[in-house]
Amino acid sequence: MKLFEPFTLNKTVLKNRIIMPGMDTGYGNSEGDLPDILINYYELRAKGGVGLIIVEGAYFDPVGAGTSKMLGIDSNKRIPKFRKLVKALNKHGTRTLLQIYHAGAQSTSFMIGLQGVGPSAVPFEMSGETPRPLTKDEIKKMVREYGKACLRARKAGFDGVEIHAGHGYLLNQFFSLRTNKRDDEYGPQSFENRTRLAVEVAKEVRKKCGSDFIIGYRLNGEDYIADGLKIDDTVKIAKILEDAGIDLLNITGGVFDSPRFPVVAYMNYPKGHFVSNAQKIKEALNKTVVAVVGRINTAEIAEKILQDEKIDLLSIGRAVIADHDFPNKIKEGKVNSIRTCIGCNTCLNQIMTEQQVLCAVNPNLLGSDNDLIPTENKMKILVVGSGPAGLEFSRTATLRGHEVILIEKNAKIGGSLRHASAAPMKKEVNYFFDYYNYILEELNIEIRLNTEFSERILQQYKPDALVLATGISPTVEDKIKLSECNYSVYSDIFEGQIPVADRIVVLGGDTIGIEVAEYLSHQNKNVTLITEKKRLGTDMYSLVAREILPTIEEDKNIKIIVDTKLEDITEGSLSLVQNGQKSTLVFDELILTSTKPSTDAEEIAQGKIENMYKIGDCKEVYPRNILDSIKEGYELGKIIEFPSANLMFGDIEESEDRDLKSMMKIKMKRGSFTNYDIPEYLDMLVQICNEDAKIHKKNKKTKVLFQISVGDDKDYYIHIDNGKFSAGEKKVNDPNVTVWMDPSIASGIFAGTVNAATAYMTKELKFEGSMMLGMKFKTVTDTVAKILEKS
Repeated sequence: MKLFEPFTLNKTVLKNRIIMPGMDTGYGNSEGDLPDILINYYELRAKGGVGLIIVEGAYFDPVGAGTSKMLGIDSNKRIPKFRKLVKALNKHGTRTLLQIYHAGAQSTSFMIGLQGVGPSAVPFEMSGETPRPLTKDEIKKMVREYGKACLRARKAGFDGVEIHAGHGYLLNQFFSLRTNKRDDEYGPQSFENRTRLAVEVAKEVRKKCGSDFIIGYRLNGEDYIADGLKIDDTVKIAKILEDAGIDLLNITGGVFDSPRFPVVAYMNYPKGHFVSNAQKIKEALNKTVVAVVGRINTAEIAEKILQDEKIDLLSIGRAVIADHDFPNKIKEGKVNSIRTCIGCNTCLNQIMTEQQVLCAVNPNLLGSDNDLIPTENKMKILVVGSGPAGLEFSRTATLRGHEVILIEKNAKIGGSLRHASAAPMKKEVNYFFDYYNYILEELNIEIRLNTEFSERILQQYKPDALVLATGISPTVEDKIKLSECNYSVYSDIFEGQIPVADRIVVLGGDTIGIEVAEYLSHQNKNVTLITEKKRLGTDMYSLVAREILPTIEEDKNIKIIVDTKLEDITEGSLSLVQNGQKSTLVFDELILTSTKPSTDAEEIAQGKIENMYKIGDCKEVYPRNILDSIKEGYELGKIIEFPSANLMFGDIEESEDRDLKSMMKIKMKRGSFTNYDIPEYLDMLVQICNEDAKIHKKNKKTKVLFQISVGDDKDYYIHIDNGKFSAGEKKVNDPNVTVWMDPSIASGIFAGTVNAATAYMTKELKFEGSMMLGMKFKTVTDTVAKILEKS
């Protein structure tokens, strides 16, 4: 395969054409330190066969940091730790670049404690902050600082650097007519002026680091936004950079303000969606090496790009997060054993919310199956349900030496995730099933499809432990009079029972309702989608919603009615209320999308087996996501042993003797947490945050006052004063940030059942003040939720 041909970049020989591009991991800290855990993370990918690793972005000036946990290359004191990283990767034959980063206007006061800088005073839409324009003296100093940072990278042993000039960061801001409004020699009057800073940086790096030092640039083929770069602009920029002596262009696309967020594309984007732009750039150059990133997640597409498009190198990012052995498995002909990235952007959502990177399809990013501890007491374990939790538990427990029998009531594995894969935008989810079908056979795990759990099954197998992974089931709200309407539930639709009726109404505007509406639209059905919430998709990751919601809203077969309550139902018509106005909607068939935990198996088994566990959605009152389910399956699978009473995953029982923390946990798990519980929640938050040493340490330099307004009549506050927390119910003076929540989603924000970033995008959650500072509020509530879950 061409993929595994050696390739010479400058004077450095790469063992293959696979690059792991620079991707933030969130493993750093507020001091810019490189931790050992991050060295382990990268070394695992080097062992997995990557030819060139571009280590994630490192700032040379704290004013340019893009996240609060970004690595620093701003001082010589950083060199020894980076040298340790380079040595760890080199011993596996992997070459290294360090990505040098300045966010420009996309830095925020929350991150750096100062106003961000840029070419001009053009606001960054995501944060709402306006940068301070750089002076010419500052630009000249910045060029020198780029050079010093790159020299540190050379001293640490890196083969070169990649200067980030894409995604709306500083150098891209100088390239773009949208963000560059200067009237001096760095202004937009000509391409020479727009690229002047980038060229000066390249020449400074070459002067300081020598001719054999690789200089790469991460460059947008297009910005995908009005007045941003188009491909013809980028071709001209690429030629200028080639003349400046750079060695590598790594082609990407989009800025953070781009509609639909193509920067890190969702699963419905075509594979290799930046390839055509990379090809145009390659054709215009004489000697500069061209790489491309973007949805390259299989061996087939990778080899096709190299063979057909003549691109030199491939930047394969999320695929080597999902499976660190991605290159080796392809080379060894073991493609069926690859955990294929499905493009769900769970990893990106973690970073955007200031958390450590996680993967929906890989629960162990820092180790391998070799790290699992074999069992000393083999158990026979019966697993009920083959959704993500049940499948991953079965795999992990079997690898440790347990005997696993998996039963599934349907004809195929997958549980409710099988329904999601039917949605036109989510076909990539089928890779998930391909992997586990292979694993079940490879590990010789006994699986019985079309098998309902029963007392007879329990008696037949006589397991030592029962693991319930039964997921969710459709439910019908009390207000729906089934005898008076023609209805289906969402699972019927996904299983192919397409209504013959013309007037179809889907009740519910969260993920399931959206998937049903889209699926029916692609069956040429006209659908009305109704939700009580003000916007669709409030349970989605914000960046996923940015892609899915416009697609639904532009679909001519789908009519959307939001902020509308169902008051009554009679045969063939719905009584609706919107803004106090009543209306009637006539329909032929109603599709219900409400869910509940599937508890039938638990009720059958109760009292009949001592060791019973619940994992995945069956232990919650709302559907979650693949990440949560996979993680729970893995975590239980790697520890389950005799005796196992301390591992019970069952629900907490209420008791009058339980403390505030326990009672809040009960309410959140059962879905009974409401807006009326917010004052008690705040009391609990203060208690947890003031008792937890890690929270105190993380916030010891933080002084921020939050005003939290629920609708127009309830006001609360949270005050963080150098690590000490206080909170209460009142309107405060001069808050740093006001967080406004629509009453319909407020309890969900605190309980974690509503995605805050999505609610922000849909205007159900608003910040007055820095959005990034507002995210601090969500970081605190997320941390409390995690502590609560572990308690």
